[in-house]
Amino acid sequence: MDLRCLLNAGDMPLHSSLNRMYLQVTSLMRDVISVFEGGDSEFISDAEERESEVDALLYLIERQVRILLDSHLVATKLNLTRTQALEYANLARCLERMMDHAFTMAQFIIEYPQIIEQNTEESPIHHVPEWQSALKELMINIRTRDSTRIEEARHQLKALQKTLLVYEHNILSERGAGQWMAQNLSLSESVRRLCAYSRDFGEILLNMKVSTEMMRVREVVL
Repeated sequence: MDLRCLLNAGDMPLHSSLNRMYLQVTSLMRDVISVFEGGDSEFISDAEERESEVDALLYLIERQVRILLDSHLVATKLNLTRTQALEYANLARCLERMMDHAFTMAQFIIEYPQIIEQNTEESPIHHVPEWQSALKELMINIRTRDSTRIEEARHQLKALQKTLLVYEHNILSERGAGQWMAQNLSLSESVRRLCAYSRDFGEILLNMKVSTEMMRVREVVL
């Protein structure tokens, strides 16, 4: 086991913290799906701990970025420009907001287990794998920054958002749905917000790519 003292802001690469945040968000959502498919609710009993870890990682990244902005030595050690560091902080905020919704869904299922019995093929929970696939593609492109693949993932997320909106409108048009309506609308909104923050994540990656290309152009001109 490799123990690191995080008092030194340059010791932990920002992308390592982002990867850990991503793994916590996606693992919780996988467990949420498992519970919906009949798994033990114990799978999501530690949801609060996972959310707390993601919050802590966000604070760590923001702390590192603040120090990096004032320290050329830290910027050099982390191998990031000030602009790149700020964008990493924005990526971390997107993941933290995704975790908020993942945690909300986990808590919702624990509080209202009857929604599992009402699970149908149209349930918004079945769209989570599509979101996971698109977010995975975006995470890969933190390093490669293939604008074509980033845009494809963002379009996939946009299409999924539209599907969920249609689902919500259809539920609202029904009469007498009562509690079932409220529960499914809540789940649908959370999945839709996961998509929205993931699209923001992709836009930040595109901004990072443009910034890098502009720096290269300046270097050539100079």
